Amino acid sequence: MSDHRLTVAISNDFFKALGRLPDKASGKVATFISKFRDNPRSPGLNYERIEGGKDPFIRSIRVDQDIRCIVRAPDVGDTYVLLWIDKHDDAYQWARRRTCHVNRVNGALQIVDVEAAEMAVGEAISTAVREALANQVQAAENIETAASATAQTQDKSASLFAQCNDDQLMLLGVPEALLPAVRAVTSEEALTRLIEWVPQDCVDGLILLADGKPIEAVIEELERQRPAAIDPDDVAAALNTPESKAEFLVITDDDVLEAMLSAPLERWRVFLHPSQRRLIERNWSGAVRVLGGAGTGKTVVAMHRARWLAQQLIETGTSGRVLFTTFTRNLATDIRANLTKICSPAELQRIEVIHLDGWVMNFLKTQGLQVRVFNDDARDSCWSLAMDLAETSLGLDKRFYQEEWKDVVLAQGCRSRDDYLIARRVGRGTRLNRQQRVQIWPVFDAVRAEFRQRGLWEPEEAKQIAADLLIRSDQPPLFASVVVDEAQDLDLSSFSLLRAMVGPARANDLFIVGDPHQRIYGKPVVLSRCGIDIRGRARKLRINYRTTEETRAWATAVLHGLDFDDLDGGSDPSSDYRSLLHGDAPLVRGFEDLADEQQFLVTTLQQLREEQQSLASTCVAARTNKAVEKLNGLLQSKGFATRVINADESDDPSDPALRLATMHRVKGLEFDQVFLPGLTADQIPLRRILDGCPDQISKELFEQQERSLLHVAATRAKKRVVVSYSGKPSRFISQS
Repeated sequence: MSDHRLTVAISNDFFKALGRLPDKASGKVATFISKFRDNPRSPGLNYERIEGGKDPFIRSIRVDQDIRCIVRAPDVGDTYVLLWIDKHDDAYQWARRRTCHVNRVNGALQIVDVEAAEMAVGEAISTAVREALANQVQAAENIETAASATAQTQDKSASLFAQCNDDQLMLLGVPEALLPAVRAVTSEEALTRLIEWVPQDCVDGLILLADGKPIEAVIEELERQRPAAIDPDDVAAALNTPESKAEFLVITDDDVLEAMLSAPLERWRVFLHPSQRRLIERNWSGAVRVLGGAGTGKTVVAMHRARWLAQQLIETGTSGRVLFTTFTRNLATDIRANLTKICSPAELQRIEVIHLDGWVMNFLKTQGLQVRVFNDDARDSCWSLAMDLAETSLGLDKRFYQEEWKDVVLAQGCRSRDDYLIARRVGRGTRLNRQQRVQIWPVFDAVRAEFRQRGLWEPEEAKQIAADLLIRSDQPPLFASVVVDEAQDLDLSSFSLLRAMVGPARANDLFIVGDPHQRIYGKPVVLSRCGIDIRGRARKLRINYRTTEETRAWATAVLHGLDFDDLDGGSDPSSDYRSLLHGDAPLVRGFEDLADEQQFLVTTLQQLREEQQSLASTCVAARTNKAVEKLNGLLQSKGFATRVINADESDDPSDPALRLATMHRVKGLEFDQVFLPGLTADQIPLRRILDGCPDQISKELFEQQERSLLHVAATRAKKRVVVSYSGKPSRFISQS
């Protein structure tokens, strides 16, 4: 029988190792864990010490003839931690290099591979020094200047973290055993290598310090507080810290354990970085804005936040629901499917998931308003009738009116002539005086009237009227809380509506997640102008868990030279953002003609299929639906089983087929390999849309969105990106 005082925890590394074992081992491991939890002191477990090991508390336990479990087992005490599982020799090799101990400053339990970290830093340092010396000596004109260059190189060898004392670094999560390795870091290259081996909870702190932030500011931003008292022998207490919860699961729920053992690759359901957990499990005093680059777990944070909010409503007996919304239908579909993996039925009943335009249309219908979907014929008909009122002396064509309507009237919520007279027209090109605006306005009044007669609503106007109805209703807020994903793609009317949905500012009302670098729709918005105050509640995620550093660097280079906002009038740099993983650099291949490129795609996919036996985690993404259709026909004719991921459906991981999708549709998804064929000068930026832009400002905005689109598509890959083109390549590729 289990001892109620007993604590058994399993590390994140254990689940990673379990995922690499043969499927037939899973049943044996589950049986072993059940017996271990029942009595970890059983003599039949046959504990063995690790000869030559660095930690006397790390032992080996036999699972079967071939498999060993590595466990931290105290000589005295009742807290056991399963650290690793592997074949016999590999398990012992892993155990010899590791220590598992409590950080004496921040109180977290940490697993450290000291040998690997020191080796990684040493290699990076020696390479950097050799290259610097070689370059400077070669450039020197004589022995004297060569000596001076050498001295300058040595002066630049100061640690990136010289400003910090040991306790400050340990408070950020650096294990004491790794302090020498951290202090040896003198370059970005060395830091990039080091963060592969240090505990994840210290990575964002090291990134910020290397980016030039003072240690005091970093500690404050990351909300790191030193516990009043730490007992280095109290492993059970250490497991309760946010830092430990990012790496260890204390087993209290058999259902959670069973789910983790059956699907060990979906560790995001349980393990959260401390920066993520601090965002999620907290009563905020008002609206929160969270930024983060691709792969930093923004959507994971948003989903766990929605679940936590639903839990609070249930536990406190409070009525109300949580709205989880985003810009596109396909993202809402994917999120709805993933929430079922972390939420109980009761929690799911408290969460509504729908894209914002869909919610607006449904709401307006419940208010008795006639709402129909736009089509091109109806829109053209309305504009043709409205243009009969256009003042011909102005010399402005229909295209000008339509762009003015979109970029000024709708974008700034102009409902009357007076609104339009004071609206800002920055970037519109054609200058208009007050009298000209007065002459123009009747056309906008007319087109709006024509739309209404047909039950047609521009999305911006639909949101405006929905917000008006909510504000005038004098009813309690529709939702207790709203969680917003991909916020960078929402416009001013969207955020104004979200404010109306939850009423005046209050605790836990809005949780807004986004990445301006991935804005592929719309324009920048300033939250404070929409009645959303995030002062003191703006946070950022900096660690990429999905893509390799090589892919991240390539995809970020696509955006080189562009400035990105922070959703509230400031800027969002990409310099404080890193990946934990390393792998092959993206493969970029150019061809003289399309046939050669297609043969390359087919041959590479065939080789990949032979190596992996399945292409279920491989996606071929193209710029347009038409291009996807052509690629699908080509690949099917070559014997590939394919699955096209459409806008209104979520992906099915059980389907072994090769995936195909547009570059827009892959947003929010992830794959091991992503192929991006056909990246020619005509496809990205898409020539037919670029040529239709009315002025230089519009062209620049569209090109920025297209560069962000390529950035998004590339960062869907966890392992490898393959880019190809025939003829003239997209100029965005050369920028990377």
